[in-house]
Amino acid sequence: MPTVPVLIPVIVAGLTVGSVIRSQSRTISNKKLVSASLIAGLFNGAYGYAVDALSPRQTFTRTTTVPSTFAASFPTTSWILFVVESVLAGFLIVLAVLGIAKVYARTRKGEETEELSKLTPEEESALTSG
Repeated sequence: MPTVPVLIPVIVAGLTVGSVIRSQSRTISNKKLVSASLIAGLFNGAYGYAVDALSPRQTFTRTTTVPSTFAASFPTTSWILFVVESVLAGFLIVLAVLGIAKVYARTRKGEETEELSKLTPEEESALTSG
């Protein structure tokens, strides 16, 4: 079984950060954060389904001395579980990346306002006019 893909969430996070950099506001809204996470999760789930559908199934032979009732009680991982893992991974990766960026931007904005408040009114007017 293939591993959970992370390519799609990285691309979506990069596109979202790029759109925020190009925008005038430079802040990430909660709506943009959640929508980008949902889009990444859904696309990653679809990609995970395609990868699982196209990858060959491995068959294992069982050579144990355990009774057959015990060996049959462990189900194999299904494609549904893999797709759900892919959706969750895509959602959480983008949510974490953009959430950390949002917290960092909020922290930096606080530091900039503190620096501006330490300036004298003449220096502050020189910064804003120039």
